[in-house]
Amino acid sequence: VGVSFGEYMGNGGQWMNAPGYQTTHSPTEHSALSFSPGQAGAEPTYGHVAFVEQVKSDGSILISESNVKGLGVVSYRTFDAETAKQFTYVIGK
Repeated sequence: VGVSFGEYMGNGGQWMNAPGYQTTHSPTEHSALSFSPGQAGAEPTYGHVAFVEQVKSDGSILISESNVKGLGVVSYRTFDAETAKQFTYVIGK
């Protein structure tokens, strides 16, 4: 998709603090969603990271993520617009 992230950005909950990356609370397609530990079911110590596949016209988002439904298994979730505004998105380079 023409967007890249560093080879090691830390645990999922640390991506939002990675040096040199812009963050926002407005979802954008192909950005990384950095879940804080425990947020929206994320791992309580390390957090989680997912990727925004689509921002729908109503502001809801479709994300892809792996290791939620099993090791190496890619799965998808949607969040409504109000919930999506609570997350931190990391803009790739």
